Amino acid sequence: MRIDKKTFKGIRYLLFYPVNYVEGKQYPVVFHFHGAGGRGTDFKEFKGSVILDILGREDSPLKDAFFVIPQCHTDTWFDIFNPLLELVKHIYNQPFTDKTRFTGSGISMGAYTLYQVLMCLPELFSKALVCCGGGMYWNSGRIKDIKFRIFHGEKDNCVYPEEARRMYARLLDTNADAVLTIYPECDHDCWTKTYNNYDNLSWLVNM
Repeated sequence: MRIDKKTFKGIRYLLFYPVNYVEGKQYPVVFHFHGAGGRGTDFKEFKGSVILDILGREDSPLKDAFFVIPQCHTDTWFDIFNPLLELVKHIYNQPFTDKTRFTGSGISMGAYTLYQVLMCLPELFSKALVCCGGGMYWNSGRIKDIKFRIFHGEKDNCVYPEEARRMYARLLDTNADAVLTIYPECDHDCWTKTYNNYDNLSWLVNM
């Protein structure tokens, strides 16, 4: 698999190419926001990442898509939020991007960021997979046309599951297409179970 290390307006990111990439063809694109554990100034903090492991598997549902993982080099994504939005738009406007299948994924701190990015650029995204995060649920009307799969652990004492329930309830109020899954036995790490369920990944990259 081809992986490019790139920098855009001070933000380093990894760009994973489809296995059988053909120049000139358009592909689904997943823009992924990591959690607090991935912060740093190089990519060694990504070691052991569930999503990186899955990207390397031959049977991965993501093998026919571009996958973008920027790295937060500050305390939070919101410290670099404006250039992050510019990066999202930059990727969206690449010739390889199928604009009907431009989707988002986020974990914990990255899930909060994902919600905010979606609210700023709702016209770009078709779907979002959110793990153990929350956001400005009172502003959910801005993202009502995006399809959601939301996941949380009932025993999460880092980000309380009420965050997911509030956003889900408000999305339903707007008639959004949203599904909430609460894992009864999971704590903060609900993403390992979520991403290892290939149905979730196939949903993310297919129409």
